[in-house]
Amino acid sequence: MSVPQLLRELHQLTRQVNEETVQSEHALGNIAKTHERIQTEMRSTVSPYFRCKLRGLYTTAGEDAKRTLDLVNQSLDRITEIKALRSSKRVGRGLASSAFAAEQEVQQQAVRKSAMRRGVLMSMLQKTAKELPVFEKTSSKQSQALVGSNAAGNNYHAKPGDQIAALVETSEGEEQWILAEVASYSVTSSTYVIEDIDEEGKSVRDRHSVTKSYVVPLPKYKADPAVMPNALFPVGQKVMALYPQTTCFYPGLIDARPSHAEAEYMISFEDNSYVEGYSPPLEVPQRYVLLWKEPKRRHRH
Repeated sequence: MSVPQLLRELHQLTRQVNEETVQSEHALGNIAKTHERIQTEMRSTVSPYFRCKLRGLYTTAGEDAKRTLDLVNQSLDRITEIKALRSSKRVGRGLASSAFAAEQEVQQQAVRKSAMRRGVLMSMLQKTAKELPVFEKTSSKQSQALVGSNAAGNNYHAKPGDQIAALVETSEGEEQWILAEVASYSVTSSTYVIEDIDEEGKSVRDRHSVTKSYVVPLPKYKADPAVMPNALFPVGQKVMALYPQTTCFYPGLIDARPSHAEAEYMISFEDNSYVEGYSPPLEVPQRYVLLWKEPKRRHRH
């Protein structure tokens, strides 16, 4: 690669570093605001809501920092290559430069193949929700279970690989509805083995064994309000919805229904840091809005 080409790459990397820095400052600002809300509650312990929210914000900020560091390292590599090309007098300097670049590419691939970044996971979840098909009725006998707000039948059980909401016990000993993936299901004991979808900072996903009553299947289809208005939750309905940029479900109220099949719900999440007891409405896709299920005394496995 020639010096002019390397200089162009360096210029582009510098711009990306500036963009990542702005994004990091925004994430740090959100963390500071959340801490301020916690302090206004004057509580000795942090609630599960704020704990999960802060965990998500800190993880996002950490990934922003990793991306910035990666870009800075790439910039330094380009500078090193430019210096080597300009100062080297050896005939074989082109081969040396190619070997150096190849080594750097191997290192960068190792970074890319490391644990999935939270930002990538969030993008995948949004993509999955967006690509969820809209239900089209073809016959009067066609089942409408798991269409929009329609629940699954009593005899239904999710298949391995399906994403579900599951009530699990956290490392702090508290119960939390999380987004998980089914690993297996035992018909005999009506028990699922599920894996936490969020593998951030872990070499393997956390596994839990939960009974069927602590699992809620996600919708398989979106409901078109113009065709199936009854398959959408009404305004004011208490639900549990995936809080944006996290993998946890929290209770909230429907503030507005989707206006069309591709639109999202507006959810006001329970949040006692606000005078009204609820957050301002946030957008959540149909796939991640479920009927609120009150936790009961769990049977341990």
